[in-house]
Order: sequence, then C-alpha cells, then structure tokens
Amino acid sequence: MKKRIIRISSIIGLILLVLIVYKIGPAQIWQHIQKITLQNFFILLFMRLGYWLLRTFNWWIILKGYDNHGSFLHLFAARMSSHAVSHLTPSASIGGEATRMMLLNSPNKKINVASVIVDKTIESFTVIFFTIIGVTIAIARIPMPGKYKIIFISFVCLTSLLLVFIFYKQKKGFFGWIINLLGKMKIRPKFLENNKEKIEETDRYISEFYRKHKNLFVKVFFFYSLLVLFWTTEIHLTLMFIGAKNITFLDSFIIVSLGSIAFAIQITPASLGIYEATYVAIFALLKLGTGLGITLVLMRRLIALMWAGIGVLGMMRLNPGGAKNVPGEDRDDPGVKKKIQEELERAQEELKKRSGGARENSGGDQESSGGA
Repeated sequence: MKKRIIRISSIIGLILLVLIVYKIGPAQIWQHIQKITLQNFFILLFMRLGYWLLRTFNWWIILKGYDNHGSFLHLFAARMSSHAVSHLTPSASIGGEATRMMLLNSPNKKINVASVIVDKTIESFTVIFFTIIGVTIAIARIPMPGKYKIIFISFVCLTSLLLVFIFYKQKKGFFGWIINLLGKMKIRPKFLENNKEKIEETDRYISEFYRKHKNLFVKVFFFYSLLVLFWTTEIHLTLMFIGAKNITFLDSFIIVSLGSIAFAIQITPASLGIYEATYVAIFALLKLGTGLGITLVLMRRLIALMWAGIGVLGMMRLNPGGAKNVPGEDRDDPGVKKKIQEELERAQEELKKRSGGARENSGGDQESSGGA
C-alpha cells in the first residue's frame, strides 16, 4: 500500500511538472538555459559545495556539544549520502535523515539520533524566522489579492506555532510525550513499547543540548542565518545567469522566503511538481515571468542531481557492501544493514534512471555555452 501511494504521488508530480513545462513552453525555457555559460554553471556548482559544507559545519558544532570529535570529512560524506537518499528515493527527507543517523561514525546511536534532530530543528527554526521576514516584506511591497495574503500569513503562523510547540516539547521530552499520548489513546505500537527506555534516553540527550549548550544553539542559528543569505545569493546569481533583468537581491530573498513553502509541502518525492508550481506562482506574483521561474527550478534540480550522485559515492565509501562500517553496537544489527543496503540500492537505481536525462541537459548547456 505504501509503495503504491509513493508511485501514485510520483506520477502526479511528474504529470504536474510536464503540464507546467508545456503551458510555459519548452522554447521559452530553452531560451533562458542557453544564456548560461559553462563558467557560470561551474560557479553555481561550487556554490552548492559551499552550501553543503556550511550545513555540515553546523552539524559538527552540535556534535561537539556531545563531545563527539568525528572527522569533518566523514560528516560531510554522511551529509551528502543523506542528500542522495532524500533526492533520489521516494522516502524524501525522512529517509535522508535516517540515513544520516545510521552513517554517523559514533558508537552511541542515541547521540546520533539526537544530533540530527537538534540540527534539523534549529535549521527549521531559522528558515521559519526568515520566512516570516520575507512574507512581511512581500505583503508590504507587492500588490496581491487578499486571498494570497491570508494564505501566506496563515501558513507562517501555523508552521511557527507547530515548530515552537515541538521545540518546547523537545526540551521536556518530545518522544516520551508522544508515547504517553498514544498510550492514553490505547495505541501501543510494539516497536515503541519495546524501545521505550532507548527513546527516553534519546529525549534526554536532546533536552540536554538545549539546557547546557545555549551558546552553541545561538552559534548554529547564526550560521544557518548565513546559510539563508548564501542560498539567496545562489538564487540571485542563477537568475542573473539565465537573463533576469532589473531583479534586486531583495527580490531574490522574497523568492527564497516564499519558496520555502514548497519544502514544507512534500507530498511528492523531492517535491516533484510542487516545487515547480510554487516557484511559477511566486514569479507570476512578482511579475518576473513564469519562464524564468521554471528555468530556475530546473537548473537547481540539475545541480542537486549532480551532488546527489556524489552523495551516492559517499554512501558507498562509508558503507561498501551494505553496512560494514556501521560503528559499535549497530555493526551486527541486521535491521540496520538491510535498511542502509535498500536505501543505497534505491539511490543507485534512481541515479541510473535520471542520469540519461541529466547528461542530455548538461550536453545542451555545454553546446549553448559554446555558442555564448
């Protein structure tokens, strides 16, 4: 049933993407792509490297709070493996974060889980913070129908309340609270009941970080704020490279802020179709041209696909043959081995399927850059 839902959502996302491209016109999209030179493409590619290095650095700071002195290179490989699973398999970000937990080179599995949850929470908190700023600026600067204002404000308010609630519960014991809530509803999943002590210990590691390492929390929040500005810069440069005129850095920041909504609505793998539709709507709202919007997303997808391929290589390096290098107590766990092996095989299969299309796109970019 689960696989069927994933297949159906993938098909829906693909159909939505095809309809968007058809309505805008492939010729218009190709016209924008032709403006990117090979040099500009490599600038964007290496900017994405900086993006991933900064995200890895934030995770490294959090692990220092747990006295984990793992190799930065190992963390980067685990981070890129997580990206590969998120981008290439239907499991999306859930599978990616689970992969990151399992590939972390630490004998304490509970610290692995806690560090990833804290990292993701602070990242989400930062993104919501800047989304609120971006939405406020958009409403003040851009004439828009009242229904759009209501949608944006409602989304930001609901997401903010949910994140604040989760953050508060994490400080008290989020997973323990869920187990107790399910127990009151007479729902007692066997997995949760059998692992209750381990889950409660993971809760303690999470709450301990917030209590004892407030300075690290502030530091990670600061660097994730820099990441948002870095992300905005990449968007701005991409728009300039594909021929956008009279676009300001503030416009790019609004695009990033409003575009964050697409990442929160992951009803299809890698938000396929949803991501494109969101950006097309934003560009129509800003009167920047829907052709620019879809071209921007396609270029970002191509670059993300290339880095996902590198992530697959990282996963093979950390886990050649399945799960040999899973440390400590997890090394002989057949469930861990099987799950990592399945994720790796799925990522490799998806990469093979998509690599043909990616080669055609990058070949077209190289020909057009030669003409430029």
